[in-house]
Amino acid sequence: MSAQQLRTRIEELSSEIALQKRLLKKLQQDKSVALGQLNAVMDPVARLPLEISSEIFLQCLVPNCTPTQGDPSPRPMAGARHLPMLLLNVSNAWRFIAISTPALWSAMQIAFPCAQRLTRLLPIWFQRARTRPLSILLRGELVNFLKDPIFTTIWRHGGQIEHLEIRDDESDDEHNSSVIEIFGYGTTLYPLPLLKTLIIGTWNRQDRVFCGPEIIQLLRLSPNIVECFFGGMEFSCMLPPVATKKLVLRTLRRLTFGDPTCRPENNDVLDCLTLPALEALHAAAGDELLGLLKRSSPPLQELCVGVKDYPCSLMQECLQIIPTLVRFTIWEGSEHMTELFAALTNSSSLLPNLRSLTIHARSRDIPDSAWRTLLRAVLSRRIQLRILDVKVPPAEVLAAFREAIVDGAEVYIGTEECNFMNSPSLN
Repeated sequence: MSAQQLRTRIEELSSEIALQKRLLKKLQQDKSVALGQLNAVMDPVARLPLEISSEIFLQCLVPNCTPTQGDPSPRPMAGARHLPMLLLNVSNAWRFIAISTPALWSAMQIAFPCAQRLTRLLPIWFQRARTRPLSILLRGELVNFLKDPIFTTIWRHGGQIEHLEIRDDESDDEHNSSVIEIFGYGTTLYPLPLLKTLIIGTWNRQDRVFCGPEIIQLLRLSPNIVECFFGGMEFSCMLPPVATKKLVLRTLRRLTFGDPTCRPENNDVLDCLTLPALEALHAAAGDELLGLLKRSSPPLQELCVGVKDYPCSLMQECLQIIPTLVRFTIWEGSEHMTELFAALTNSSSLLPNLRSLTIHARSRDIPDSAWRTLLRAVLSRRIQLRILDVKVPPAEVLAAFREAIVDGAEVYIGTEECNFMNSPSLN
């Protein structure tokens, strides 16, 4: 064959190869469509109505229980390997369901330091949540918060945030004592009109503090806040002078300082607040507490206080302000017991609605006279009583409490493991 004939033959073969490639690509596309149709036929989730399949996806989220009522709130990780992202890659049908379920994208947990690709992913995540209220958990090494552009993106969507948790729980000991700032210099602050629950604290570190004025600013941006928890934290650049105008939070009903199951912690922030709707408070006793109660006159129903080294007369002054109180818990207050129990017995105007009294004595002695006064208070008020971490009361008092239990009283005296009321050896 001549050179020209060979060139012609090569062109013909090239055209045939190109044609076959197009045919192969078309066949591969047809196969992919057929596989998708087969998956749709075989996949029970894809055959369900969207509202049911969406609910199934939502049930796959791991619930997060807040320190309040234990209500489950889904909080998936905003990352390429977590549930919503995984669902996208199962099939086209599952991808459609996932993207069509805004609630699946309405909660996120971001651990710092985080991957740079999250900066690009987060706006897409917010877009898929549409107008749903957001639940956001920020945790990890928070000292370098301000260096991460993700924080700016989060604040830009502040109008959608309903639950916000900021946890410094990094246990690395290489860093020196540091102040955690929530807002950076020049940060544009946005209102948080939907924010209901705010949780801020440090875990595993005793040398980290939060910037006090920023905490107040965050509360100021949250006019509809309902529950607020501050855990294991101190405040730096401390709060504004006491003489300045107080921040009035008219919707805040529950305020907790420290682990709700332990002795209350630092509550200096009370000096800056007026809380006329407060129903539950977990805080250390002090002048801040008394001042708050005086200016707020809240309808308080539940109070947990640490009263170590706090004068009994001032504690009783606090109690006179809150006749609505139903549940009262005292930590390390054995030295207050005689006067408090006598006041409960002799004055019907002191805590007239009290139904539950819990005392964490922390292995301190309660005087015999206080035990007898307490017995009279329980019998006259029909109070549900729990005294923990205490030594065994006098035998005659123990016997009298047991008789009261027979008559319907609810009494627990002892330790977490042992109720002296049920111990036959203590007779």
